[in-house]
Amino acid sequence: MFQKLMLIALIIVIAVPSVQADRRKYAWAYQTHIIAPDATEFEFYQTGKQNSGKSDEWEYRFEIEQGISPKFDFSVYQFFTQTEGSPIKWDAFQFRGRYRFGLAGEVPFDPVFYIEYKRKLENKSSQNKIETKLLVGKDFNKLNISINPVHEYLWADGYASYQELGLDFGLSYAPTFKFSFGFESVSRQYFYSDNSLDNKFKSSIGPTISYATGHTYYTFGLLFGLNDKSDDTQFRLLMGVGL
Repeated sequence: MFQKLMLIALIIVIAVPSVQADRRKYAWAYQTHIIAPDATEFEFYQTGKQNSGKSDEWEYRFEIEQGISPKFDFSVYQFFTQTEGSPIKWDAFQFRGRYRFGLAGEVPFDPVFYIEYKRKLENKSSQNKIETKLLVGKDFNKLNISINPVHEYLWADGYASYQELGLDFGLSYAPTFKFSFGFESVSRQYFYSDNSLDNKFKSSIGPTISYATGHTYYTFGLLFGLNDKSDDTQFRLLMGVGL
């Protein structure tokens, strides 16, 4: 199944007439714009995690994004995961919506409400997750600042539920339309319903670069863990194609 999806993704990139993509300047943080009404976009994410003494972990994410109105868009995701030396497996599906409170420039910092539902498929007690974010940001000529406060809640039969509070932050500079560079940070505090579990805190930071051609864009980011609970290194390649 995964090989078929990769083939479909390649056909989309090569064969489908494209319109301008919903440019992403960051690999983890979100800017405040949404996709245009009636526009459709395909996105592919490849994320890796490296930790000393452990096998590398990979995640492959496929997304179809659809603009519904000037203030709302909707996406469907499929997730595949792989541990080094093991076969790829279908891991989860996800639905996501974004609603902006006003058109660009109408409300200070252009706030957008983000909500997603994700269900993992790895066992009979499949994990469910709801994540919400408030996307705020500002462009100062060629400089962009994006801030995303995050709340997540995960639950499943037979597992301790937990909540996450976090903040994603991005700062980038675009000397031209095609190219931007900067850095981003990701921080999460976990709160478990089982008091015997460690309410761990993770924080990472690293550089991000993005290249766009108009109808496609490519973004690459690196994150380095800032404490012993964080992954040593994370890296993500993100590709978007306007359809």
